[in-house]
Amino acid sequence: MKRVSEPTLPPSSRGRARGEGVRNDGDTPFGTAARLWGLGFVLVALACACLPASAADLLQIYRQAQTNDPTWIGAQADRRANQERVPQARAGLLPSVDLTTEVFENNQQSKTPSTDNTNEFTSKGYGVELNQPLYNRPSRVTYEQSLAGAALADFDLSLARQDLIVRVVNGYFAVLTAREVLDFSRSEKAAVQRLLALSRRNFNVGTATLIDVHDAQAAYDLAVSQEITAANDLEVARQALRFLTGGEADELAPLASSIPLVAPDPENMEQWVTTAVAQNPSIKIREQELLQATQEIEKSRGQHQPTLDLVVGRSYNDTTSALGTSSETTNDYAGVRLRVPLYQGGGISARVRETIARRDAAVQQLEASKRQVSQQARSTYLAVINGLAQVRALEQARISNQRALESTVLGQERGLRTALDVLNNQRALYRTLRDLARARYDYLLSRVRLRSVAGAATDDDIADINRLLAGGK
Repeated sequence: MKRVSEPTLPPSSRGRARGEGVRNDGDTPFGTAARLWGLGFVLVALACACLPASAADLLQIYRQAQTNDPTWIGAQADRRANQERVPQARAGLLPSVDLTTEVFENNQQSKTPSTDNTNEFTSKGYGVELNQPLYNRPSRVTYEQSLAGAALADFDLSLARQDLIVRVVNGYFAVLTAREVLDFSRSEKAAVQRLLALSRRNFNVGTATLIDVHDAQAAYDLAVSQEITAANDLEVARQALRFLTGGEADELAPLASSIPLVAPDPENMEQWVTTAVAQNPSIKIREQELLQATQEIEKSRGQHQPTLDLVVGRSYNDTTSALGTSSETTNDYAGVRLRVPLYQGGGISARVRETIARRDAAVQQLEASKRQVSQQARSTYLAVINGLAQVRALEQARISNQRALESTVLGQERGLRTALDVLNNQRALYRTLRDLARARYDYLLSRVRLRSVAGAATDDDIADINRLLAGGK
């Protein structure tokens, strides 16, 4: 079988080979197979090219998100709003003072069988009253509910913080993944383009068939399509990250070429499940909602109970008749006011039944949340464990694909393999490197998600991952 004149290799490798005096006369593009040993690392360099020194790292992106992410800023505002419900509810237990003043022009008519009198006079007065609740069960429960609501607001904010950490890491790695996929797609397209040119040249000289040209053309068209998709995915990922940061984030620090692969600590799935059920903010939120629903029952039942208030006040009234006669009255009073609800048309009983049903619903929502968090903890723990195994397996696959490519190139030199075989092995190496990059990002993201499900994700997790970036601190 007659060998083709040139195999498909990355431009950098081909240029280097020619620069070292390798023959390009149709027999072999390589002097020895030993020069291929670093081929895989050249390909890695294509995908992980050094970025400018001004590239933003994960910690900088996180700080931008803390300042600009509307979801996080809104969560902080919600917490401040819910905290204000405590003094509002406390006001129902504290004294209240009311001042009233009045001025009236009066027209008074009185008729008897013998008289018909009309009197016009002015009356004015004021009143001051202090009211101190002594016993008001609904108001007391409302205050207790506000305390539970304030705790719920804290857990809401904690959940939003956990979510922000995961979203930032996910958004950052989504951009890096899409960028590497695009780099690999471009490298693969360049390799297929060289094969297409080679197939056409060989067809013109009669050493290849039209089928070879069509196969190469189909492979090139597919590579172009994959590059377009990869470019679109990268732009989508960048737009999603811009939503978090509120600004441009085109240049990001890449992940270091080597990262430590560590198992979860503790390396016991059920311990993570137990921790998640005990600390996850979403469960804490459901617990506070159940507490509030239980308190609402007591509050509704309190509508049947009497209320007792201490009342202290003064009223003053000044009346001046049309004849100029003035009458002043001052009344000081102090005492207690008892209010006993006797019948409210059945509304209170209906309200009690409603709150009991809502409490029962809150119980089930809490149970559902516990089950969901338990399932999330297990699946996320397994994702970390499987991610470890996958990264290690793909590392080995990368080595194997490099060796396979070297062997294929050597076989092509000896006339046992074709340039198409070289291309296929080269594309397999590209795809292995692409899958390895994705697996590394997925592994790190799963680690953050596991800590988030356990309610333990903090800014330190961002800093730890940031140190794994190239040049990270």
